[in-house]
Parts: sequence; C-alpha cells; structure tokens
Amino acid sequence: MESLYFSPMLLGLNLMLASAVACTGLWYFSRPYRGPGFWMAGAWLLILGIFSFFVFVATGNRPLNVFGNATQLAGEAVLMLGVFRFLDRPLPWWTVPVSAGLMAAANSWHWWVAPLNSELLIAIYAGIGGLLPLQAASALLRHPRDAELRVVCRCVGIVLLGYALVTLLRGGIAVHDWLNAIEHPDVTRSMAYLLPYNFAIPLWVIALVGLALMTMRRILLDSQRNARQAEASAQRFERLMNVTSCGMLVLQDGRIQDSNPTLDALFGQPREGLLQQTPEQLFVDAERARIGPLLTQADGTPADVTALRRDGSTFPAELSVTHLDGAGQQLLEVRDVSHRKALEERLRLQATTDPLTGALNRRAFYARAEHELQRARRQGQTLCLAMLDLDHFKRINDAHGHGSGDQVLCEFSRLCQHEARSTDLFARFGGEEFVFLLPDTTPDAARNFLERLRESVEQLRVDANGISLRVSVSIGLAASPPNADLHLLQEAADTALYRAKQHGRNRVELAL
Repeated sequence: MESLYFSPMLLGLNLMLASAVACTGLWYFSRPYRGPGFWMAGAWLLILGIFSFFVFVATGNRPLNVFGNATQLAGEAVLMLGVFRFLDRPLPWWTVPVSAGLMAAANSWHWWVAPLNSELLIAIYAGIGGLLPLQAASALLRHPRDAELRVVCRCVGIVLLGYALVTLLRGGIAVHDWLNAIEHPDVTRSMAYLLPYNFAIPLWVIALVGLALMTMRRILLDSQRNARQAEASAQRFERLMNVTSCGMLVLQDGRIQDSNPTLDALFGQPREGLLQQTPEQLFVDAERARIGPLLTQADGTPADVTALRRDGSTFPAELSVTHLDGAGQQLLEVRDVSHRKALEERLRLQATTDPLTGALNRRAFYARAEHELQRARRQGQTLCLAMLDLDHFKRINDAHGHGSGDQVLCEFSRLCQHEARSTDLFARFGGEEFVFLLPDTTPDAARNFLERLRESVEQLRVDANGISLRVSVSIGLAASPPNADLHLLQEAADTALYRAKQHGRNRVELAL
C-alpha cells in the first residue's frame, strides 16, 4: 500500500475519478445535447477498469486483470464514440467490442495458455489505446460543419492527437523492451507503464476541458441562434399584427397583454386601456358566457359573436382563439363580418322573398306553412288559409303601364304586411295573386281580419304618374280540418276565391 500511495497510479486514479464526476455534471447540465452522455459512460468505465486493476495488483486475481484492462479500453472507445455523437457523425460501434475483445484475448492467453512478456502486453494495450483517440482527433480536425465550432474542435483534436502519440510512444517503448527481452517483474516499475500517468493523463484532463468547452460553445451558439430566431419571429409577428386586417389580442392567463392597431380601430379602444383586462368586455353581455369556453378550447374554430364598441354600438364579428405556446399565451382574432352578414341576409332574402314586393315567395311560404300545419295538428289548433287576388289588375297594367301595376302590387303588399300579425305568413304566389296563412285563428276571427283588410285595400289610393289609382281585392278563405293537407287547403281557398269573383268581387268568401 505504501508503494501504491507514493506511485503516480493513485494520482492517476484520482484524476480519472474527478474526470468521471466532471463528465457526469457536464452530461446532466447539457441535456439533451448528444455526446456528454457517452463521455460520462466512458469515464466511469475507465474508473471501473482502473479500480479492477488496482485490486488485481493487491490480490493477484487474474480474471480481475483481464476484466480491468478490457474495461479500460472499452471506456476509452466509448469516450471516442461521444466525439462522433457530438459531431453528428456515424458511430463506429465496432471499436468497443473489438478493443475490449483483443485486450481480453491477449490477457487470457498470457494467464491461461502461454505467458507473454509483460512489455508485449503493454504494447498491445498501448497500440489499441493509441488508435482510438486517433479516430476522434481525425474527426475533430476534419470537422467541416458549424464554422463557429471549428476552432475549439481543432484545439481538442490536437490535444487528443497528442494523447494518441504519447500512448503510441508508450507502445513503441514497450515493443523495444520486448524485442530486447527486457521484462519487469513489477509492471508498475515499467517506463512504458508509467509514461501515460505522467503525460497522457494530463493531456486527457486538458481534452476533457476542451470537450466541456465544445459543449458550452455549442449551447451558447444554439442559444444565440434561438434568440435571433425568436427575435425574428417576434418581429414577423409584430409586422403581422400591424398589417393584418383583423383585430388581434395576445392573452396571458386570460388577460390582455397586447393588441394590434386594427383591433384598437375596430373597437375604438386604445391599447393602453385594454392591458390586463379580460377579453369579455369587448362583447355584449349575452355573448360573454361563451368567451370562457372558447378560451379553454382554443382550437382555432371560428365562432360568430356580437362585439361591443367603446361607444356602445355593436357589430357582428367572427372570433377565434389559438394557443401561442405552452406558457399560457393565447392569440385571439376578431374579424368584422358586417359585410358578410349583410350579404348572407341579402342572399337569404333573395332565396325566401319576392324581389318586387318583399313578401315571402312561393317556395319559402310552402316550407313555413307546412311547419305551421304540422304544429297545428300536434296541438289540435285551427289554422286558416286565404287566397287574395287584386280585382281587374290587368286593366291597370293595360291602361297605365306595368310600372304603375308594380307600384300597386308594392303598396298592396306593404298594407298587408302592416296589418298582419308577427305569426302570420304572407306571400306572393305570382302576378296579382297573394296568400295569407293565419295560425291559431278560427274561421270567424280570420273572416273579421280579412274583412278589415279588404276595407283598408278599398280605401287605398296609389299615386301613379299623377293619377290616383283605386284597387280592390277578392278573398277566398278556408279553415284546416283535422289531418288537412296543405294543397287541399289551398284548393279549398282557391274555390272560395273563384266564388268571390263570381259574386261580384271585392268580397270575402268562406270555403264550404
């Protein structure tokens, strides 16, 4: 133990142990960067191999000698693999089993087949151990990627090259002693054995510092690159915020952190007045309960809402919410869809109303009337249908022109819609023919309503090119029996209308 204490072997073990601890720290703090994990594993394998050899020196246990030397070379091979991993090069995995296997075979032959000169064993170990760092040094010195890393890679490569040369020199000395039949009974007294402790291990410590610098340099470069990308992304996002045609809000944990000029103009709200507020205040009371679930869902699905300006006016808007990142930030987009809603309303009116009079068209009337008829059947209520036809309308067209006739139709339709209840359906079937559907109305109540309407039409005066035109209307009324069909009800009202015309027009006739 005393000789071990005063030998460089203990110092070498301590330096390697410190290296293993340093590599472990480097791996832990540089995750998920690739490379340091191999360096950590290789350093601990080296420690295991050196410790096994120390126990062999103390006990003479031969398997420990075989295991220790093979494990040390395996550790060196894994360390070199870490360099390839760091450089994103294909890994020469074969070096690990080949290095350890060759050394184990040589040691096993020495102990159990035929003894070999100890210097020859050292030469074999040094030859394998010198070729391993040569591979890593070559990769580092020829590293073409990442110009910012080139200098530090070359520095580490030069140090590893020096480490390899010292190890190969050790092998050369061992070969010289072997050829000259020089053998040291105590291998720890061999110059070839002690050479790495005096020169190679210090170079390894310097290489370790270089590997740490390589890793820190890459982390720094990536951080700078990410910072530039983040700044560029922020600038792009800022430009997008400023040029987009929709209002945009950046939310942090449900509160407004930023807004773009479009949103300020859209709501008449200055950005400063919105900061740290909740987005619910930008919408009418009836919509505010919907905002919370939209913020929770945040899947970008657009939702139609009614937005509230600062002056109290409202406008139809389309709202969508998406996540910006995993830190609770969300992007809320608001688009003014007034034009779209107006267009939808115009299209709806075009699809359901008569373009001249504004009354329902035939198609829309049938759809709604069928619904009302089914409801009346379910509830057992009476429903009435009336067919209306303007008397002698052709004479107006022939005498005063179609423009005057159109004016009469519009004034008649306006009067009927004014007199109708909100639940009544009024439609133009074509020409001068109109129809009324009166839900929840008895025949007597329907007749009274239609008589009042007829009298109002009789009093109507239409000014057409300076001429006051008078008009009257004939009406046929039918009430729905149980299980009545809409077309049968219309036929009954048509028959009643025909009788009204036969009996002198300007009257209301009830279907028999």
